[in-house]
Amino acid sequence: MDSKYDTYTKDNVTVSYLLYNLLFELGLNPSSKGTIYLKELITYVVSNNLYDYSYNDILKQFIQKNHYENKNVKSNIKNALYRINTNKAKSNFKTYLNLQFDTYYLSPCNFINIIALKYNNFLYKILHFY
Repeated sequence: MDSKYDTYTKDNVTVSYLLYNLLFELGLNPSSKGTIYLKELITYVVSNNLYDYSYNDILKQFIQKNHYENKNVKSNIKNALYRINTNKAKSNFKTYLNLQFDTYYLSPCNFINIIALKYNNFLYKILHFY
């Protein structure tokens, strides 16, 4: 499936930066490979409108499309969420996601779904504002 964002536009750079910023503000480590995979996976979900698919199906498609190794992607994502800065997450979940922080949200499936839905709504507002 093609992305709805042109890879050569300024909008894509803005979109990419906004997601990274959100992940860092929620307490993820910017140098973690898992954070990079999360950013790419969330972008993949939003760009391809895969909200009704299971996490395993989305991950399978994502890994095949990008020619990644299944074990590495899964373990890096889990490690990134396991090592989240909980103090930063507790203070910023309410601000950015309008949710009280709960460790329930730190499973890969739940985290990706929450961020993708919130991020999609945010992107819609930004891209239609211009």
